[in-house]
Amino acid sequence: MAKFRCKRCNYSFSMESRTTPKVCPNCGNTNCIGREKSASELLDETEE
Repeated sequence: MAKFRCKRCNYSFSMESRTTPKVCPNCGNTNCIGREKSASELLDETEE
């Protein structure tokens, strides 16, 4: 399960998706969704 956040309304949601959704399910804006990194992904970045 991937976590996403809308850059316009700051709505956070999870869904079974390998691709980033194009429309925010909360505000309806398009092309404003970003994937949130998991804790392990953030830790991996600090080790580099």
